[in-house]
Amino acid sequence: MATHFLGKKLLVITAHPDDEGIAAGTMYENHKAGGETYLICATYGEKGKSHLAKPVSDAALKRIRKNELLKAAKVLHVKQVFFLGLPDTKVGKHRKELFAKCAAIVREVKPDQLVSFGPDGMSGHLDHIAAHAAALQLAKKFKLPLAAATLAGKLVAQRRKLFLARRKFGKYAAGSIVHRKGDIKIKINKTMKHRAMKNHVSQFGAKGPNFPIITEEHFVNEKI
Repeated sequence: MATHFLGKKLLVITAHPDDEGIAAGTMYENHKAGGETYLICATYGEKGKSHLAKPVSDAALKRIRKNELLKAAKVLHVKQVFFLGLPDTKVGKHRKELFAKCAAIVREVKPDQLVSFGPDGMSGHLDHIAAHAAALQLAKKFKLPLAAATLAGKLVAQRRKLFLARRKFGKYAAGSIVHRKGDIKIKINKTMKHRAMKNHVSQFGAKGPNFPIITEEHFVNEKI
């Protein structure tokens, strides 16, 4: 089992506001260990309307979800959030722009470690898969380690059922979701993770996430 990467300068690459949940606990622990965390969010998540109590326009949801992410990032002590403004559900059609914008941020931030989704995008969402592809390309170009988030073993079956149920919303890859076994395990404060994710009211409601949060986050150390 590989050791952790806490206490370093991390750059987390995601697709939507609330995607930081794949490493929210790790980002908080990184701050506690004296590290810095920077977060890239490719879109404003304007198509994420499946959980809204009342319908809103795309423009309104962009503002709502941006503010939700900024509040969550504050809880997690993220040093800076970069919004790329790519169209929700269509990130894969803008891969060159995604890579170019992320590369500029890598040059600015000079991270020690990249963190993103795995090749399955955790849920099979095509935007998540595009984020992983960009992260892998960045890791190769800049010779940086990449930790790809994956589910802890006991969560796989429960979350897979949830992810499959959501496929009527958004754009998902065909076929099954394959979750790899992590070789990096980071112990987290699940209370702080829930506190951060609870800010995404448009996605989870006032009570916060309705899925279990455990005391570890798992990652695969990608072979570059």
